[in-house]
Amino acid sequence: MSDKERVNLARWGIEHSQILIYLMIIILITGTVAFFKLGQRDLPAFAIKTIVVSAKWPGATAQEMAQFVTDPIETKLLEVPWLREVSSFSKPGEAWLVVNIEDFMPNAAVKMTDRAYEIRKKIGDIAHRLPAGVQGPFFNDEFGDIFSMVYSFNSEDYSFAQIKDYVERARNAVVRIESVEKAVLYGVQDEKVFVELDDKRMSALGLDPLQIGVLLNQHNKVQNSGRIEGKQSYYRLQLNDRFDSIGSIKKMPIGLKDSSVIYLEDIASIHRGYDDPPVFRMRVNGKPSIGLGITMRKGYQLLTLSENVKTTMNEFVEQLPAGINVALVADQPKSVQAQINRFLLKLLLAIIIVLIVCYFSLGLRTGFIVAIAIPVVLGMVFILMYILGIPLTRVSLGALVISLGLLVDDAMIVVELVHVKLEQGWDRLKAATFAYTSTSKPMLSGTLIASVGFLPVFIVNAAPNEILGNLFVVISASLITSWLVAVLLTPYLSFKLLKVEHKAEQQIQTTDGGNSAMYQTAFYNKFRGLIVWCMTHKKTVLGATALLFILTIVGMQSVRMEFFPGNDRPEALVDVWFPEGTSYQQMERQIADVEQLLDQQTNIENYITYVGGDSLRVQNDMYLEQPNANYSKIIVIAKDLEAREALKNVLSEYFETHQPNVRARVYNLAYGLPFNYPLQYLITGNEPGKLANIAEQLKRILKGHSATRDVHDNRREKRMVVDIKLDLPRVAASGTNPAQLSKTLSAMLDGLPVTQYREGNDQIDVVLRNQSDNRYNLDRVKYLQVPLGNGTTVALSELAEINLKFEEGVIWRYNGYRSVIVQSLLAKGVLNFDVVTALKPEIDKLREMLPSGYRIEVFGEVDVSKEVDGQLGKTLPFMLVAILTLLMFELNSMKKMALVLMTVPLGLIGVVSILLLLDLSFGLVARLGMLALVGIIIRNTIILMDQIDQDLAAGSSPWDAVLESTVRRARPIILTALAAIFAMIPLVTDYFWGPMAITMMNGLWVATILTLLVFPTMYVAWFQVEKPIE
Repeated sequence: MSDKERVNLARWGIEHSQILIYLMIIILITGTVAFFKLGQRDLPAFAIKTIVVSAKWPGATAQEMAQFVTDPIETKLLEVPWLREVSSFSKPGEAWLVVNIEDFMPNAAVKMTDRAYEIRKKIGDIAHRLPAGVQGPFFNDEFGDIFSMVYSFNSEDYSFAQIKDYVERARNAVVRIESVEKAVLYGVQDEKVFVELDDKRMSALGLDPLQIGVLLNQHNKVQNSGRIEGKQSYYRLQLNDRFDSIGSIKKMPIGLKDSSVIYLEDIASIHRGYDDPPVFRMRVNGKPSIGLGITMRKGYQLLTLSENVKTTMNEFVEQLPAGINVALVADQPKSVQAQINRFLLKLLLAIIIVLIVCYFSLGLRTGFIVAIAIPVVLGMVFILMYILGIPLTRVSLGALVISLGLLVDDAMIVVELVHVKLEQGWDRLKAATFAYTSTSKPMLSGTLIASVGFLPVFIVNAAPNEILGNLFVVISASLITSWLVAVLLTPYLSFKLLKVEHKAEQQIQTTDGGNSAMYQTAFYNKFRGLIVWCMTHKKTVLGATALLFILTIVGMQSVRMEFFPGNDRPEALVDVWFPEGTSYQQMERQIADVEQLLDQQTNIENYITYVGGDSLRVQNDMYLEQPNANYSKIIVIAKDLEAREALKNVLSEYFETHQPNVRARVYNLAYGLPFNYPLQYLITGNEPGKLANIAEQLKRILKGHSATRDVHDNRREKRMVVDIKLDLPRVAASGTNPAQLSKTLSAMLDGLPVTQYREGNDQIDVVLRNQSDNRYNLDRVKYLQVPLGNGTTVALSELAEINLKFEEGVIWRYNGYRSVIVQSLLAKGVLNFDVVTALKPEIDKLREMLPSGYRIEVFGEVDVSKEVDGQLGKTLPFMLVAILTLLMFELNSMKKMALVLMTVPLGLIGVVSILLLLDLSFGLVARLGMLALVGIIIRNTIILMDQIDQDLAAGSSPWDAVLESTVRRARPIILTALAAIFAMIPLVTDYFWGPMAITMMNGLWVATILTLLVFPTMYVAWFQVEKPIE
């Protein structure tokens, strides 16, 4: 078959140049439009595979909750498919179970809905077996929802109830927006009507608190009063006896035994108020506030959400009365846009760098031909991203930066070959079409292999697939598109624009594998001499390379490992744990002291405090605690990263010196999956005493390491309780019973909701309780007057023995076993993998001494990272088979394929050397970079191998074919490497991409040099090629 009869895309492009130009213009225009329509995120969204189950049983101890509520629910949850773990904690009166689904569950985002349904169904099957009085179980399958925008509302002139009314109006306005999924109120203080009884007056009148509660309920109860049937109509009877104001509650009549009547206000103080003591509060810059959290509907873009919500809220705020302050305290769209703009600047800088490399190395005319590939490729990639719904994120933009240097490689090879052929006297059409027949197949194989280097992160069934999977898609699209441009557009532009002066005396050789004068310069002659030396001294070169590789393997043991890197967002976060049983008032006082400190700082934008619970999730990588009365969180927005680090130091020092009674963790978020402590060990067993002993031994081991900080376990302090041991015969003789006494005490102290006061759309609990001097005074407990069945009262101490004792505050379980987690912070710059490795010998000794049934396991981030590495490891065979298959189709020789694979370790030498030299950590992203290097190295080797085969086919001797092919392919290989290396310079300072950029830059540079020097040596040794005798 003649050249003309073969399919030749270069010839087609030249012969159909108008179509080619038209397509290029369409791609540039459509790509530009697609770019501006792409969504924006900081990182791709990934599913938080967590469902929370909770239950309440008022009055139960922690042990009773664990035994009769947590255990049966936990047992059923362990049957859920794809379950990773069930961790639970049981406290007096409440139980929380956190269900985590396996990260490597396929189609996690879709199948989480199935898991939620199965969990509800399984728990529903056993709900009737739970003890009487248990409230729930309740399910939170929206635990992973991201609140992209959070507004705060506060005022010094309006009550919380009034502010809440305005926030509800704002919510009703916002939820009508098409791009809004839901809007929720946060930090709301529930309004109450308190009926505070005077126990002395009650005792004197012979009244029972519970009797008052019954009267309030009956007086306000909604019930049918019947109807009268008339001849033509019926008439419904309605008793207008329900409360319509606080005054009507005060005037509720109470009949006494002597037939006299008094009013409720005669024996009680009635007033409106809020949860007392408060349960949870949100404070913005120290001011009590109500939050309005907004989530985005799936399929919409953050910037669209932001624009729509801000327009609606601005219109709403204009209608608010003066004195109500509204602020946007969490604005993910703004943060993301700022991050993306900074990253687009890095992309632009990378493009400029690549263009400079092209122009300086190839000249203006040739450089333009190569550089034109960049906008065309980017246009096609943006179109594909738009079609596939891939937003602009750190990952997709980082992928573009990484691929920039690679996408000009094919164009460089083509334009250089055309240049050489024109210099040798070929006509333009023949030179341009020869570039296709000569290089298209090896370039395509190399491009596909380079793409396959990123395949593992795309096919792995784990969270990294959700976060980094687009890396493979975008880079593959870039490289394959660049190949199409190189075989269609570049030959046409070379045909039109290249101008090379042909001189007969410059022609060295005119065969297909020909050479030219451009390879006879001083540089090329020196380079040729260096290659000849390497090929001649095979044992020395290969021995030195083998030694370098052995040293690399040894050095690899000293490389520091990590999972995901820290981030460059300005938030500094503080988790504050108070001792079990700490009152809300005490927590608020101490948090207020911290707020005073923050008010003195000049390097912060604002801060939000959550007292008595955790925040809304505004980022995927936020770790949220379950509701806990002795926990608070502070989120401080610093002005910049320097300010963030300074604030962390100030806050850490403050807690150490001014609030030693709390456990405070000051930190910033890290990219990737959320964890609360960097170093964690899980201890499981059955006996609490043995678990505590093992935990103490483990803590001593951790404290012995110089890098650990604040070593502790998750056991909480025992809390003090008032133990009331009833004299049952005496209680029975007095005409009452334990249940009645318990309910009475609850009403007198905590407060007992007895009915609801309805006002507008609100239903406000009417709470019956004792006056505050009795409720807040522990010494008066024994003097509490308890009503008896005969209408008299008696002091509680007359019916029971009252003492103080301690009880277990929290019982932790993990997958059905009692558990303790020992955890620690780490010194700045220390990685958890290093500490785990250093502690392993001592902990292994402790493991050997454990009783049967007890285990110590690495937990948290290190454990998950190892699992992810395991899942990635399972994908490597697919990557290897794909590479081998492509190599076999390209080379058609097992021996050549084996030789190409021998060059793979060359990249590892550069990677490990730079990691050790700069003391860098080898994180997940960097490990992916190393895998990608494999494809790039093989790609260069294939192109070199193909050139050798072409020269051999053209009649060159094996020695000359190896030597001259290496010389001729050196410039495009080096220029491609330089373009890729320089293009990644803007990524070096990036928190997320920095480790990968540095890894690939040095790995690629070292591998390029070694490929050009060592591969020819390996070739002549592998195929036993001898230097011809001169």
